[in-house]
Amino acid sequence: MSIAEDLDGTYAVTSLTSYEGPLQKQSDGITVIENGRTNRVDEAGCEWRSSFVWVDENQVRMTSIADPTNANVDFLLTDAGGNATSEPQIYESILTVKRMGDRIQMTGTINYGHETVFLTMRKMPA
Repeated sequence: MSIAEDLDGTYAVTSLTSYEGPLQKQSDGITVIENGRTNRVDEAGCEWRSSFVWVDENQVRMTSIADPTNANVDFLLTDAGGNATSEPQIYESILTVKRMGDRIQMTGTINYGHETVFLTMRKMPA
């Protein structure tokens, strides 16, 4: 089975969400995975701490904690009930890992409360 370091690198993070509420989603951006972990701050100032653990040769379990404590004053997350919150939230997903040479793409779905998010992480060239 692969090890955490196999994913090390810089990734472009993009998402597509079913959310249609009043909150502006700003979680896309760039992140660096090192030793199966990443820590970044998005455009709104929300901190994202994620870990990636191999489930099998083609899948990883991603656990992300989104902490808006130091985010912009008008920034909120949605909780599991679909309500706006300034409290940290935990999101989990199984991501499918596809490789082409040293290029890696991870994709998965996060179902959280009333929201579905399609997440894509693409490793950027070194």
